[in-house]
Amino acid sequence: MDTHGKGVERLTEKGVVVDGKEYEVDCLIFATGFESATSYTRRSGYDIIGKQDRTLSSYWENGMRTLHGLYSHGFPNCFFIGITQGANTVNLPYALDEQANHLAYILDEARSRGASTIEVSAEAEQQYLDEIGRMAKVGQRFYSECTPGYYNGEGTSGNSGGFFSNMYGGGSIRFFRLLENWRSDGGLDGLELR
Repeated sequence: MDTHGKGVERLTEKGVVVDGKEYEVDCLIFATGFESATSYTRRSGYDIIGKQDRTLSSYWENGMRTLHGLYSHGFPNCFFIGITQGANTVNLPYALDEQANHLAYILDEARSRGASTIEVSAEAEQQYLDEIGRMAKVGQRFYSECTPGYYNGEGTSGNSGGFFSNMYGGGSIRFFRLLENWRSDGGLDGLELR
């Protein structure tokens, strides 16, 4: 049955009512739908435009490019919080909190240094991509042996296209420690403040 985006009107003892019609069911499974392995422009309905009118979708055309999953070269003052090249953990709110605290530190430091623009350097971004590539080897067995699905790019070999293909492969503890050490250094290594 297709609700045409209107959802279920109500549940009855025997089934569900959609558009005024009852559909009998033997079993009803409640699940939340989500879309996580498609392009962000499809999910958001817009594209981000950076320097020289370059769109983020064209910049990421051959894969995401970030430093710590938070920012991309050529897109000043544009920050990403989520699973983009960050830690994969069963406790997503904790991961988001770690990223938010990290970003708050960066914004506070930029303000205290008199900067109004924050941008990652191309070199720092590439170094992080190299690290992501090295860490991706951790999940190669998963990609080759897991039942095909969105987690592994529908069973494709390698680590491209799957849900985890752009995650920091060293695990969440190592990723959070990486961010903590970066902050402890105090130099904002890889960021250009203006």
